Amino acid sequence: MRKENPAADLLARENWPEDEPPPIYLSEEDDKRLQAVCRTTTCASAKGLRNTTIVALFLGCGVTATELSLLRVADLDMEDKRPSVLVEKHGPRLARRVSIDSFAIDVLRAYYEARKAIVCATDWLFVATAAGKPMKPDTLVKCVRTALEAAGLSAADESPRLLRNTYGRRHLVAGKTNEQVSNLLGLSSHRTVTRLRFTLDAAACVTD
Repeated sequence: MRKENPAADLLARENWPEDEPPPIYLSEEDDKRLQAVCRTTTCASAKGLRNTTIVALFLGCGVTATELSLLRVADLDMEDKRPSVLVEKHGPRLARRVSIDSFAIDVLRAYYEARKAIVCATDWLFVATAAGKPMKPDTLVKCVRTALEAAGLSAADESPRLLRNTYGRRHLVAGKTNEQVSNLLGLSSHRTVTRLRFTLDAAACVTD
């Protein structure tokens, strides 16, 4: 048995990071370019429509990858004047009903009608196979990457998180409060949104 920790000197020189890395998001211009891709309803295949709709939902509702994979057909309400999606509570994320941003409505409506016509053993909103298997996380990431490529964009983190942050930041730019955006994202604290708010303040300082 050692009486001393051989790594004690190394540990003494290490510190926990005091600052979190800034959140990754699309600029307002790039956000609009990706929105244009999501407006497309004339996809070459049913799979293409599904994949575009997935990206539109990430960008237009701010859901997480896990939340999206657990959505059921009945959770999407396209009949109301303001189409919305019901997101059930999952882990630390709060349950909420989120209105769909306008650019995503047409593609979601097109997919919704196509999905209702599919007969399978499950009622997941997005299915990976005709047997009704749910979407896998890596497939969702591929959907995002493909859409970004179609928009001529790239990012350090080409995942659903990028679009979720972009959604939250867009609503901050639109004038919503930290509390309102936290509610849209299903967050119980304002920590994430505060970090997104800081990117607005930083951009304003650069402009000034």
